[in-house]
Amino acid sequence: MSSVFAIVQYALLVRAHHSERGLATLAYGGALHALATLGYAFALNSAYNTAVAPVLIAGLLILLAGTRRFFARPAVLGHWAWSLLISVLLLGGQWLGGLNPSQTWTLQCATLLPLLLRIAYEARHADNDEHWRLPRQVLIFIWLGYAGMVVFLIFLPADAFQHALLISLFISNLALPYCYHNLLSHRLHTRLIKLNRYDALTGLFNRRGIEEYTVRELRRTQKYRQSLAIIGVNIKQFHEINQRYGFAAGDLALRKVARSLKAIVGTTYPCGIGRFTGNDFILVLSNMPIQQVRNTMLEIELAIKHLQIEHGDSSFHLGSVIDVVRAGVDGDQANPLLMALQAAIEQHKNTKPRLNKAPISPAEVA
Repeated sequence: MSSVFAIVQYALLVRAHHSERGLATLAYGGALHALATLGYAFALNSAYNTAVAPVLIAGLLILLAGTRRFFARPAVLGHWAWSLLISVLLLGGQWLGGLNPSQTWTLQCATLLPLLLRIAYEARHADNDEHWRLPRQVLIFIWLGYAGMVVFLIFLPADAFQHALLISLFISNLALPYCYHNLLSHRLHTRLIKLNRYDALTGLFNRRGIEEYTVRELRRTQKYRQSLAIIGVNIKQFHEINQRYGFAAGDLALRKVARSLKAIVGTTYPCGIGRFTGNDFILVLSNMPIQQVRNTMLEIELAIKHLQIEHGDSSFHLGSVIDVVRAGVDGDQANPLLMALQAAIEQHKNTKPRLNKAPISPAEVA
């Protein structure tokens, strides 16, 4: 029953999310692993029950390939195919009378162990832009637990070996499909969050994301009595850039501005950067001294001014309007602060930037 349940789970996984990279390979490996368990259950008291070992190892090899592809890694098995060859040789040794079934299965388990540890290693070192720490940790824990049961089997006496192995395979068939389902659901949830809260063009927060970040930071800074500054950056004459050079040039300019903003704002202070509207960017700076905020504004203005956007046979430079509002000075709520910032930027679009005014007073610094 556990094998049938596992095969159905893997089939449903592929049917529901057939476009996911590596999922079909993973499901084939898992189904083959479950079929080997089913075959072992039927051949439990047979002299040839070790014949399912190559099928079990082949399923794990395909699972390894699927796990690598699922985590955006090349699905090359390389030298791991030796485990299948060793399994076949052990089976031949049993049939030729050189090994008894208990010895064969013990050696087969020793062959399984590196594969189990390798699959856990691949899950741990998933290197991509999606971070699902909890489901990956659960998957690693299941694989390490499976490997631990295999180690336990190697030291069991021969009379208890077969039933203990069947229980280990039974538990793995129940746990592994659910674990991969959980992993995929977290991946899709992460993607939905990205679609809802991140701008596809620049990779920064979109309007919803930066508003939610501002609300969270405002609550946190009020709780710990820290300062909060919100810098607004408007790219001047952006509509004219799109009309003259095309939308591709405008998109390139926005991406370069986004990279410049991320490069300028360091990691010393908590910071959130978002594309608020078409050509408006927002930087939420927590607990940064006002003088450093002013310096950051100046650095942003100079960096954007020196950006050279090359598109086709033409190139152009950008201009910007930059302003800032502070929590406790221009408002205490997120929406009023953002609205005040937009109004200030609109007011200064055709005038000198506010950061060029007279130096701030000692009282303002305090």
